[in-house]
Amino acid sequence: MSWSFRDEISIEGLSPERALLRLRRAGIPVYDARKVEKNRILLRVDKKDTEKVFAIYPNVCYNGAVYSPYVVKKIGAVGLGKTIETLRSRVGLILGGLLFLAATTFSQSYVYGVEFTGSTVYAREAAMALEEGGIAPFQRYESKNVDLICSKILSLDGVEFCSVKKTGSVVKVEIRTNEFAISKRERGEMRALRSGTLLSLTVLCGTPLKKAGETIQAGEPLVGNYFKTASEEKIRVEVIARARIACEYEAEIEASDAESAFAQAYLALELGDGDEITEKSVTEQDGTFHVKIRYTAVEKMNL
Repeated sequence: MSWSFRDEISIEGLSPERALLRLRRAGIPVYDARKVEKNRILLRVDKKDTEKVFAIYPNVCYNGAVYSPYVVKKIGAVGLGKTIETLRSRVGLILGGLLFLAATTFSQSYVYGVEFTGSTVYAREAAMALEEGGIAPFQRYESKNVDLICSKILSLDGVEFCSVKKTGSVVKVEIRTNEFAISKRERGEMRALRSGTLLSLTVLCGTPLKKAGETIQAGEPLVGNYFKTASEEKIRVEVIARARIACEYEAEIEASDAESAFAQAYLALELGDGDEITEKSVTEQDGTFHVKIRYTAVEKMNL
């Protein structure tokens, strides 16, 4: 390929060689002249001389008032000039392609959707684990927390297999469970079964509504069955939580002796596994017994 800036010219007439001779006499260097037909030759001139050629032999197609014995036409640029013209004509296409590739590469690093396959029993819990691990729609994909996310999902009751993979701009979460191992789960928010002072509240799934040290009444919500995303959207989940409540029981009981009075009070409390009596007293007053019991109640939901 020639790296010069030249144009290819076509001269057609009865004696095109004479036109070639005239150009040489005018001091216009001519390159690669060749006769392609009986009355037509092709030649190349430097770009700076192209206008001189048409000054000698005007292009009759654009100037009908000027007579010329030859039909002179510019075929196009050759060498480096042709390369530059081609690039100029395609620069928009090239830039568009580069921008498309850049946009595609950039978009591939973001998440635009999450798809669950296999068992969808724990779809909400999995969505929460993904967000906690930094994987959510319209955010940059972070693969460093994938193992931690899978471990959280695998800790759920009955989950045997978990896989988190990014395909294109979609994160696919596959969960397989042993349906026989999944126990019946409670739904809705967690409410206090007893009145007292909240000592501690451990929440694995859900939103705490009370803090340690607060006085609570039986029936009050302790944990909401939702979690909030970064955009403050509420997503429903199944609560997994444990609460410890300091409670107090007092009653006047008729009984034959103090031990019988305490036994009746103990049965009335209906204490469960994990509940613990911290203080008790039984005093006799006019044939009845005043029983006072302080205890710590442990309340759980889906644990």
